[in-house]
Amino acid sequence: MMEYTDLSPSLQAAMEKAENIAIEQLQSLRDFNPFILCGESLDKIERIQSRETDEMFEMAEEIIGEMDDSETTVLTYPDTIMLNDGTFHAIVCQIYNVDEDFGYSFGQIYRIDAGKINFLNKRVFLGEVRNLLVF
Repeated sequence: MMEYTDLSPSLQAAMEKAENIAIEQLQSLRDFNPFILCGESLDKIERIQSRETDEMFEMAEEIIGEMDDSETTVLTYPDTIMLNDGTFHAIVCQIYNVDEDFGYSFGQIYRIDAGKINFLNKRVFLGEVRNLLVF
């Protein structure tokens, strides 16, 4: 099983940047809409106007397929993840890079207690995904 620390430092930084954007949205709205972090310096955010899973992935695939200025792209969305010790809310990041054979999906698990976001201390590897930057 892959660990977050197995990713290159640049991919870890890209994922952390996307998570921080999602955290800011969570803190102000209690939820967030899916988005894609992209661009040469990961400074562009493409919002996805759907929370329905199949439609969200279809829209993301189309947006990412039309990109030509990103070596790294992060699809970020809210989800619920079932683990052995319960069901948790998660910020899911699917990270794609032109130098990788696969994309990787990780979940940052959190709970909201008394209006405060509490994160579990480790990201959960959710699996390899098709790399949408490799055609």
